[in-house]
Amino acid sequence: MKVVLTRADLLKGISTVQSAVAAKNTMPILANVLLEAREKKLEFVATDLDMGIRCSVPAEVVDKGSITINAKKLSDIVRELPEASVDLEIDENHKMILVCQKSNFKVHGLPKDDFPILPEVKKDKVFMVKGSLLQEMVRKTIFAVSTDETRYVLNGVYFQADGGKLRMVATDGHRLAFIQKKLEGKSDEKCNVIIPTKTLNELTKIISDVGKGKEDEVIVEITATDNQIKFTIEGVEIISRLIEGQFPNYEQVIPKESDKKVEATTSELAAATRRVAILTSEKSNSIRYQVKSGKLVISSKTPDMGEAKEEMDVNYKGEEISIAYNAKYVLDVLKNVGTEAVNIELTQPLSPGILRPKGDTDYLCVIMPMRV
Repeated sequence: MKVVLTRADLLKGISTVQSAVAAKNTMPILANVLLEAREKKLEFVATDLDMGIRCSVPAEVVDKGSITINAKKLSDIVRELPEASVDLEIDENHKMILVCQKSNFKVHGLPKDDFPILPEVKKDKVFMVKGSLLQEMVRKTIFAVSTDETRYVLNGVYFQADGGKLRMVATDGHRLAFIQKKLEGKSDEKCNVIIPTKTLNELTKIISDVGKGKEDEVIVEITATDNQIKFTIEGVEIISRLIEGQFPNYEQVIPKESDKKVEATTSELAAATRRVAILTSEKSNSIRYQVKSGKLVISSKTPDMGEAKEEMDVNYKGEEISIAYNAKYVLDVLKNVGTEAVNIELTQPLSPGILRPKGDTDYLCVIMPMRV
């Protein structure tokens, strides 16, 4: 293999795939990135066996071929190179010779033979979605994903397409985030899969890298089967295993009716919650919200720390109710509502409450109350 390319393109290739490199593994080759010289391009592939990323950059290919090189070492080398042309060559002993101006590196590699092949995802179900829309939907749900590995079906976001609508749902058993958007164009495909958190984080990152501030112009092709999903973003492919299992019936968790509806200023509610939460413990992080006509009183009381109280004006007319929530759960929602005002819908002190952006029926978060 012998290729010539710019330092910028080489860095772009390794940076795009590097997050798919296995952090901990029993197979040394999984710490490597596969470089493969094809017609007028250099292809990069990395995988941790659960997720793989493939991309290519333009290159002058003198001799086709392939090699796998330690991803971290290659990345460290390329980041330190000057902005200039880079010559890559592989000798018969699987050693990569990298030359850039006066810099010369010889790095031991491994042949392609033992590198895992990324699975081919059959085009059973295909969706075309704007990059900005996917980013919004992921951002507004992923914070509610469970990190408890014993509840593996909750370790990802439920992705549901049906009737021309795309829904994403995440829950950790204490809270639930739900968003739905209409798919552009005609789509009669149905899909119900659970996508791992790592895959979605990488998806949003690559959309930003490709879009460079114009994510609404980026179109993502989504191809799904029963156990694999592939996202294609302008030549970059993310291929991931899906989480197997049955996602809980989220519709049963969302309260159908709420007789107490509060409207508050999002920024004011977030600031007051943060201040009152200072005097909570890591163990409980519980804050009490007491709502009465036109007022919301937010308070916390921790025996070994002290107590805090703050009052703010809200739009509410109804009977008084007091309910306790985990402050972090409330703040996570308020960071993502995206509107100046937020609606809080309540029923009873020990019943789940709903937070949703004012004027937006497509996004909501359910939070379970705490006993205090």
